[in-house]
Amino acid sequence: MPVSADNPFSIATLNRAAAPEALDMMDRIVERSDWLAARAVTARPFADAAALAGWLEEQVTGLPRQDAILLLQAHPELAPAAPAEMTEASQSEQGRMRLLDPAPALADALAALNAEYRDKHGFPFVIALHAQPDMEAVLAQFRGRLAAATAEELPRSLREVVSVMKARLARLTGDTSVMQGRAEAAGAPATMTGDTRP
Repeated sequence: MPVSADNPFSIATLNRAAAPEALDMMDRIVERSDWLAARAVTARPFADAAALAGWLEEQVTGLPRQDAILLLQAHPELAPAAPAEMTEASQSEQGRMRLLDPAPALADALAALNAEYRDKHGFPFVIALHAQPDMEAVLAQFRGRLAAATAEELPRSLREVVSVMKARLARLTGDTSVMQGRAEAAGAPATMTGDTRP
């Protein structure tokens, strides 16, 4: 069920689609996490895009630690070695920052940061690139978050995932109101269930 001018993504279509088709639609929003997409399909119907966005935010920020890490590990690092293996959505998002084929110096810097971050926190660095003006801002956040404690960085990363999902949903539906919510508020807390120690 490709998204096109003849067959656009809509909440009405998602609500009435058969489960396999609905899962395919959710895959465009949820990064390679079929288990979360399946939860969304089961939770239908949604009143509108904002209702789906709110449901996703509640689900993601309330995940227990093990599921939270599983969700984060489904997201690609910045400027991965095999960019063609990313989802179409991730390629578009990273392509905006020219990370599909970065300059050698930037590629080396990101590879080092990616490895250091993963070694420290146990999951890849996730950032909502749609909210960043340029690579300088991305790198500044990367270095700052690398210094943070994992207990702080895990819920922060989940808020970034929520922002990514909302941006994708907004692009698919044309409804920018979905970008409102707790995850976009500066310093908004996220609730974690279970142990949040590194």
